[in-house]
Amino acid sequence: MKEIYNQIRDFWDRKPCGTTHIARRLGSREYFIEFDQHYESLYPYLLPFLDLETMRGKWVLEIGLGSGFTVSRFAKGAKVCVGLDISGNTLWLNQARNKHFDIRSHLVQASATHIPISDNTFDSVISIGCLHHIPDIESGVAEIHRVLKPGGIFKGMIYNRNSYRFRVYVPLARRLSRIWRGKDWQSCVNEMYDGSENPYGMVYSRKEIRALFHQFKDITFRTENFVGEELLPKIGRYIPRRIWLATLGKIAGLDLYFVAKAVK
Repeated sequence: MKEIYNQIRDFWDRKPCGTTHIARRLGSREYFIEFDQHYESLYPYLLPFLDLETMRGKWVLEIGLGSGFTVSRFAKGAKVCVGLDISGNTLWLNQARNKHFDIRSHLVQASATHIPISDNTFDSVISIGCLHHIPDIESGVAEIHRVLKPGGIFKGMIYNRNSYRFRVYVPLARRLSRIWRGKDWQSCVNEMYDGSENPYGMVYSRKEIRALFHQFKDITFRTENFVGEELLPKIGRYIPRRIWLATLGKIAGLDLYFVAKAVK
């Protein structure tokens, strides 16, 4: 197990999440400005889902930071904001953002399976696109439950097992595509979702999430995100993304967003 976590850390050290999409110098002020504009245009539903006002004056932890789009926003209103990531380069990137924009967040390099923080500390824990990269996800969920206060809220996103991509596109690609033919579904998920050399990725259904979060209650779900080219290879890119998001994204979206309340 230690070896796979080393591989995961090294992968995200080489290319922290999202950094391959921006041409600006990594860590510069201009990089973050352009990244945030690009990120919010791709995922217009994210900030409404997070509902930043509910975290104002609270203790907030985010697991999996990428370039810091969300943790920087939590820090503006939270009483205490902590960002945790296994990747040292991701932490460096977030430290650079903090310096450029005078953001006050505490940044910690650690695995979500061993959070170095006391029990019952946080009002909210957030993890967008991270848990599906944790092989021992049960330990990660247990740690989230441990550090949340009784009644504390978890908000997360995880890859959707019942998405169009996983149920239709991956099987077709494995059969018909010269690139993907002969690869098993796990390799397709690893590479297709996060790029070549990604050592681990997983998809989850609502039923599986309910089982993983059995120490939580009031779990609610929504699906988001859709890549039109996967349905219509020749013309999908010409259909505005907002149309895909408002239609198939809500039915068979790539990502499963959910909210859960800790029971203690």
